[in-house]
Amino acid sequence: MFPFIILANENDDDRSFIAQLYEQHYPLMKKKAYELTHDYSITDDLINDAFIKLIKKISTLRSLDCYKRTTYIVFTIRSVAINHNRQQAAKSQKVYLGMSDDLMDSIPDPITIDEVCATKEDYRELGEAIEQLSERDRSLLYNKYNLELSDTEIAKIMDIPINNVRVYIMRARQRALKILTRRDTVNENQ
Repeated sequence: MFPFIILANENDDDRSFIAQLYEQHYPLMKKKAYELTHDYSITDDLINDAFIKLIKKISTLRSLDCYKRTTYIVFTIRSVAINHNRQQAAKSQKVYLGMSDDLMDSIPDPITIDEVCATKEDYRELGEAIEQLSERDRSLLYNKYNLELSDTEIAKIMDIPINNVRVYIMRARQRALKILTRRDTVNENQ
């Protein structure tokens, strides 16, 4: 079966020349395309793409002898197949083709007004609890969670031994939690 583009050629002489090349070199081109792509489902498409390029070079093809013409055709299908492989590699790097993961599952559900209000209330309560902590505890928590400093950086800034930073942060969190739970029990009793 000839590609439609060959039949669309206006010049009868060019059409018969390209059709003859197609008949002669189709098996070789199919073999070369498969060697490079390892996919029979696209070899015919690659051959058609190669002939689209070759039609533009009819005068060059006519000037070549039989062996050089065959080499030219093989290099053309080789280039088309390599370009296809590059495009597929680039496409596979850009597109995630997960079998079990659905992109919709990763999009969070819209937050309701009640949730926003509850979150704001939680932040407000946490802020008030942190205000009741000592200056050192506030600085430790601020440096660790707001500034996201490492333990080494916190030790240098606050002039404390590096081995004690984690313990100090844990104790500051416990004190903040104790203030929050005390506040919650008072609110529940009222």
